[in-house]
Amino acid sequence: MQHILIANRAAIAVRAARTCRSLGLETTALCAATDTQDTHAAWAHHTVLVEGYGLPDTYDSAERVLYAVRRSGVDCVYPGYGSLAENADFVAGLEALGVTFVGPSAAALRLAGSKAAAVEAAHRIGVPVLPHASARGRDEVLARVREVGLPAVLKPEYGYGGQEVCIARSAEDVERALVAGGADTSWYIEKYLTVNRVIGVTLAVDHHGTVIPLGERESLLVADGLKLLEASPVQGVGADTLAALRADAARVAEAFGLRNVMTVEFIVGPDRYYFLEVNGRLPLAYQMSERQTGVDLVGLQLRIARGEHISPDDVRVDRARHCLEARLFTHPQELADFPEVGQLDHFELADTEGVSYAWSVDPQRPVTYELILAQALADGTDRPAAARLVRKALEASRVDGLRCYVEEITQRLNDEC
Repeated sequence: MQHILIANRAAIAVRAARTCRSLGLETTALCAATDTQDTHAAWAHHTVLVEGYGLPDTYDSAERVLYAVRRSGVDCVYPGYGSLAENADFVAGLEALGVTFVGPSAAALRLAGSKAAAVEAAHRIGVPVLPHASARGRDEVLARVREVGLPAVLKPEYGYGGQEVCIARSAEDVERALVAGGADTSWYIEKYLTVNRVIGVTLAVDHHGTVIPLGERESLLVADGLKLLEASPVQGVGADTLAALRADAARVAEAFGLRNVMTVEFIVGPDRYYFLEVNGRLPLAYQMSERQTGVDLVGLQLRIARGEHISPDDVRVDRARHCLEARLFTHPQELADFPEVGQLDHFELADTEGVSYAWSVDPQRPVTYELILAQALADGTDRPAAARLVRKALEASRVDGLRCYVEEITQRLNDEC
């Protein structure tokens, strides 16, 4: 592990390059020839171009990135977060080349990537799961929904993130999901709890089987399948339940054979919790864990990939430090205009004491690949204090020209203040 290909872009690619430099590692930046916001390339020692247009044909293309790996002569790939970080076929390709991947193995990602297989694996080790089923085709989907019962959640079985997820409260909702998903989609169907919370337990596991807790967080605002606002620590859940969530997350990681940094997500209802899914990658909210542990998580990932033994005593989670992060995702309707997503008329993030940002946008350039314009993070002695800081920062910032959920986030922050 001396020469790292950073197989991502934007803020996480900048962060990865900076950490690699601090460790004396050589870096190559992956750049799409058509990326108008390739500012991350300046932070790496070298650059390798990928042809194509759009994320699926460039940064998220296993075939093209593997070709870039062979051309650049790297011995390690760092994916950050994004779909490539959980692409089992991509990791299998790296394994065949003898190139280290900073993340779980292809076999572990293949298990975690199938919603049905992941839930069955969790069920086998005694982790609670919701009533669920898998189906393909209209008649079979309708039959399985009747068995599970409405309301139900319909998800593409191998889908990434929250896109194309449908909460069906009626047969008409199911029909609409089937039309939107297409005839060839394999569906995972799960009972929907009308009163629920999504809680993610982040942990790291080294190649010696050592589990390192990295904190828990909850989603406060989700829109269009995007987590716009998350907070840590979790509030309103008993200490015994949180301890059980941590223990079950560790059991899932071990049963799946997951190594490196990951998040195990749970649905928490009024009286029970249930396994939801595994995200076998660095979480978007990784900086919250860094605030609470004082550990460079990108550096930790590299150490684990290198085979180092990580002592749990080296990492302490400060759950008295309340963190809150807002994400300015580009609205999907803006992305629907791709390749001409648009131009930022004004982009200025307020210099607010106590608030840090992750961003790499050049407002003078057209925007084509930007899924997240910025992330704003604050911490305080309690959640209202952190919420007030983020709200103050967003209210004093100006992001014009592209919709990015500022109003929705601000309204939700008002509730937390």
